Amino acid sequence: MELSEIKALCQICCPFDLLVEEYLPKITGQRINPEIGLNGGILDRFNDTDFKGVARVLKEHGLYCTVHAPFVDLSIGAIDKMVRKATVERLKRSLDIAMMFNAEAMVCHTGFDPRHHRSLESQWTENALESLSILLEHTENIPLSLENVFETSPDIHRHLFENMNSRLLGFCLDLGHLYAFGNGDLEGWFNQLKLWLMQLHLHDNNHKHDEHLPIGHGSLDFRSLFGLLYREGAKPLITLEPHREEDVIPSLEGLGRLLDLYPIMRRF
Repeated sequence: MELSEIKALCQICCPFDLLVEEYLPKITGQRINPEIGLNGGILDRFNDTDFKGVARVLKEHGLYCTVHAPFVDLSIGAIDKMVRKATVERLKRSLDIAMMFNAEAMVCHTGFDPRHHRSLESQWTENALESLSILLEHTENIPLSLENVFETSPDIHRHLFENMNSRLLGFCLDLGHLYAFGNGDLEGWFNQLKLWLMQLHLHDNNHKHDEHLPIGHGSLDFRSLFGLLYREGAKPLITLEPHREEDVIPSLEGLGRLLDLYPIMRRF
C-alpha cells in the first residue's frame, strides 16, 4: 500500500500549538489528517479566530481531523465536585472547538484511576454519567470517544455505554495503554466493547511503559487486534500516535503492513 493511501485512511496526532507554530505547512503539504491535541494551556492561549483559521486551512486542502480533549488533572467522575465541574467545562470548550473543525470525533479520557477510585467506583460512575449527559446534550453532532488508559477491565466503559445508550458515545481502544497500564486482555476488552468501538489509537511499546513507538518497533500483537477487527467487519477511525517526527513514516508503514493483511479501511 502506498504511503499516500495510508495517510488518507488515518489521523496522526499533533498538539494544536505545534500545528500552528510549525507543522501546518507540513501537514497540508504531506496531506496528513491530524488528530488535534488540546490541553489547558492551549485552551487558554488560543481563541476562536485561531481555531477557525486552522480549520479553514484544513478544509481548503480537503483534510479531515479528529480532536483529542485535555485530560491532565481531569476526571469526568471526579469525587471532588469542583474538579468535576472544571472537567465538564474544559470538555464543553473542547467540543466547541471540535465543532469548529467539524471533527469526526473527540477523544476523551475518563480520568478513572483505580489507585484512587476503586473503593469509590459506584459514586465515580454515577458522577461520570451525569457529566456525560451534560456533554452529550452540548455536542451538536461530534461523537465522544472514551479511551482506555488506567482502567484494568472494560467494566467502567461498558457501564457508561450501556447506561448512556447514545449513538454519539463510543469507545477508543488504545492498544498501547491496554498493555502499559491495563491487564493486556485484548480479546476480553474487544469482546466486551466491540459494539461501541469507534476509534483506535495505535502506538507500540514493550508491555511496561507508554513509549509511543511506531507500530512494529515494540512487542505488541497488532495482528491479533486487526484479525479481530477483520473478523467483526469493524471499520473504526484510526489514529497513529508517534511522539517524534521521525517516527511518523515508520508508523504509517507499520499501519500499511497491517492493512495489507487485514483490509479494514474506513474511507472518507
